[in-house]
Amino acid sequence: MHFSTGKAVALPESAGAGNISIGGLQHPLPLALHRGMAYIARPDGMEIASGLRKAAPVLLTPKHEPLTTMDDLGLTVGSNPARRPVIAESKGETLAMSSVVTKVPGSGTTKGHHEVELLVADTDTAAMAWSARIPLGEMEYALDVKEEDTEVVGLYGDTVALYAQGRLFGVNVDSHQKVWTAPGTYAAGAVLAAGKLVALRDDADGDRRPVGLNPADGSQKWAIDDVSAETLNAASPGTVIVGGYLSSEDSRDGSVLLEAASSKRIETYDGIMKADSCDYDGRSTTICAGADAVTAYDTQTGKARWTLPDKSGNRVAPEVTLVRAGLVYGTTENGPVVLDSTTGADKEDQPGIAPYFSDGYVGIALTDSDHTVTAYRTEN
Repeated sequence: MHFSTGKAVALPESAGAGNISIGGLQHPLPLALHRGMAYIARPDGMEIASGLRKAAPVLLTPKHEPLTTMDDLGLTVGSNPARRPVIAESKGETLAMSSVVTKVPGSGTTKGHHEVELLVADTDTAAMAWSARIPLGEMEYALDVKEEDTEVVGLYGDTVALYAQGRLFGVNVDSHQKVWTAPGTYAAGAVLAAGKLVALRDDADGDRRPVGLNPADGSQKWAIDDVSAETLNAASPGTVIVGGYLSSEDSRDGSVLLEAASSKRIETYDGIMKADSCDYDGRSTTICAGADAVTAYDTQTGKARWTLPDKSGNRVAPEVTLVRAGLVYGTTENGPVVLDSTTGADKEDQPGIAPYFSDGYVGIALTDSDHTVTAYRTEN
């Protein structure tokens, strides 16, 4: 796929705030695409902007005051708590969903409290479709969790799985009400796969254990006690990769590929794969990128298909920016490049950009001059 560098549209500053330094992208951008429109999660709402033409963006805001606003972020890299919105189909509509933690003021003798608000946009109208608010009690201790932390995990049937302040909730798309709260506290980054909500739950020993929950009611379906987990990645629609300390594998650091439906182990790997380091290509391959290497795995068997750099030393590993539709996008010292995800062969050495996101209408990348988050139209 080619991208036109002559038809660029700069996205709002919120697209890159707190995630970009002078050296480029440092943290994942909190945006999602649908038909050329960018849905940008902010700590104080969700912004909708066209990637196809210059137009004023639309800002959706919560009912109450957010804990963090865009003005609070400043120039500090890593200061933006917003996480990528989720685009999902529900009853014939395509929805964009994000979430914000807010402050509900007290009244009389009633104390104020925090709540998480789920913001749901109709992608046809770029307007608020509905919202749901869930009161948050006193924040329980959870590893590495901040009070502004929240994200939409995904949609399963009629239930939106939502994370906030170390807790997992289910929201019904018809009633717009909370229908369940999962027991315990959890790490951010839970995933939906094979009809299960896979998450890392805190235990009494200060470790985190992988668990599979029923996204319809939040009940536990499986748990793994011999993995002290640090990272969780979706490897395909039916599998996940968990990285951590494997007490059943000669007590070592490693990663395991699991069937999300049953927790059955498919393959075990050396080393802990970083969070968000693996991506499914939409076909039959999972691409995992490390600091100096890229490896492709068969999603059914977990076996490696190819690795870069290759053994001959003639080909280098690209810095992967996107895995999508059977292709791997990235950069080398020679510029942007596109690889075939199944074979690792070069498919295109002049794609125009190395996008971080693409929906077939536009690709999202940073400008070379000032690292502005910019949309570039695709060219057939």
